[in-house]
Order: sequence, then structure tokens, then C-alpha cells
Amino acid sequence: MKRSMVFAIISLFVGVCLGIGVYSYHYFYPEKYIKTESGEYVLVEAMHASNTFPVTKDTQFVVEHYYTKDDRTLTEHVGNIPVLIGCDKKQLEEYLKTYMKDLSKEELALGLTTYQLVSYKDNEICLRKTYEKPKYEGYYAKSNNGTIVILNGDAKTVYEYTSISIHVLPEDLREEVKNGYYLEDENALYNFLETYSS
Repeated sequence: MKRSMVFAIISLFVGVCLGIGVYSYHYFYPEKYIKTESGEYVLVEAMHASNTFPVTKDTQFVVEHYYTKDDRTLTEHVGNIPVLIGCDKKQLEEYLKTYMKDLSKEELALGLTTYQLVSYKDNEICLRKTYEKPKYEGYYAKSNNGTIVILNGDAKTVYEYTSISIHVLPEDLREEVKNGYYLEDENALYNFLETYSS
């Protein structure tokens, strides 16, 4: 009788310890792992991340626009991007590389330097466009309605309108100015303006 009593107490103690162990495991590690069809245990977060691809019509995209000059980020929720439906992660990254090779004039002007995949979880994919204003050096003198206009180094943005007539320039310089005459710095610009101003 004593022996069966000791055995019962030990069995009860082991059962209580196992119960406490199982309860505490589920309390401290709730649903951290899931058993897959292949019998492996996978982290729940990794399982959700892998469910992001392939992209479906329900996949939501968030595009962050990061401006390095101002160190600010604007976030845009764009819903889905139809051209990406059916793409896996590798195809999405290829799409972003191709996108960067064929930028629109607007994005070139804004200084888009990178377009990358930042994160993905559940049914949301976050992309980031990074903008860095290009720094242009020098100036261009160009003909505009018979007068000379000075452009910034991008050859598009007006730096200064002048009243210098194109006809006061020597013939060879006149031809260069029609196509855009490059002036490497402020000294060259100052000398040009000083020489041909009336």
C-alpha cells in the first residue's frame, strides 16, 4: 500500500509538472511555430511572409518616397499594382530594376536614384523610392529669341536672362551658343557676361 501511495504521489507530481510546462509554453510562446504539411515546424512570422508571394489582386502596396536632401519620407498607399499580379519576389525585384532603367522625365527631374523592396508581411508589400536632387556644375549660354539666356548646369533650368544680343558674338561662338556653350564655373560665366555686355 505504501508503495502504491508513493507511486500515485509521484505520478500526480509528474502530471502536474507536465501540465504546468505545457501551459507555460503556450502562455509564453503562443503560436510561435506551426507544423507545415511536410511535418516541419516554421515560425508563424516566416509563414506569413512567405504567403505574401505571389502577388494577388488583394496584395496592398505602400510606396515610401524618401527625399535625402530634406531627410523626410512621404508614405503613399497605392492599393495594388496590376502589372505585378502573379509575380514572386524575384520577379518583383526584376520589375523594380527595369523601372529604374526607363524613368519618366518627371522622376528624372525629381532625382529618383533607387526603387527597392523594403519589406513584406502578410498581404502588404512596402517599396521605397529614394530621391536625391542631382548637383549640376557649370552653366550654359544659349540663344533664346535673339538674346542670350544663361542656364544652370542641367542645361534646362534658367539661371539668368540677359539682354546680350546673339549678333554681338563672334561667328564661331554664335554657333556654339545656339547649341549651348558650356561655362565651367562662376568665373567663366562672369568673364563671358563682362566681355559681351554693352
